[in-house]
Amino acid sequence: MHQELEVGLIATLATTGEVQTASADIPIATSATSELIDVTDRIGSVVTDAGIVEGLALISAPHTTCAVIVNEAEPGFLEDFRRALDAIAPQGHDYAHNDAPHAEEFEAPNGYAHVRAAFLSSHSVLLPVRNGKLALGRWQRIFFVELDRARPRTCQVTLVGRAG
Repeated sequence: MHQELEVGLIATLATTGEVQTASADIPIATSATSELIDVTDRIGSVVTDAGIVEGLALISAPHTTCAVIVNEAEPGFLEDFRRALDAIAPQGHDYAHNDAPHAEEFEAPNGYAHVRAAFLSSHSVLLPVRNGKLALGRWQRIFFVELDRARPRTCQVTLVGRAG
């Protein structure tokens, strides 16, 4: 049902269907520092499989040295973004965090990755789901960003909305 609001906008009101939730973990094997992995299609499949037609999709990285961003999958942007990360926090510099205790082999000194993550401040993105699909702009894609080194990672998807 459509309703015109006082400000002249058209709102779609869901008058049927229960609010449902769904979640999924998407395994990701990163291969390099500053790697951007396009996860748009995999997240779109989660939305489709869940049957949510109107709602929200929260896409998150449960890692302090990863990020989730939305941008273009244009090669020039990908290269520019990698260069910007290197300029913000170069991997070879000395960081106080590098002196933190690292009990696990994969937890080698990684101060640069934590600084990059703090500047990005984007461990998750919240996107609308409309008509059973992620409501992205024409060129928008969802990227999982590795800010540290290659290793197994997880991208979490949580959906809330009305099922069709």
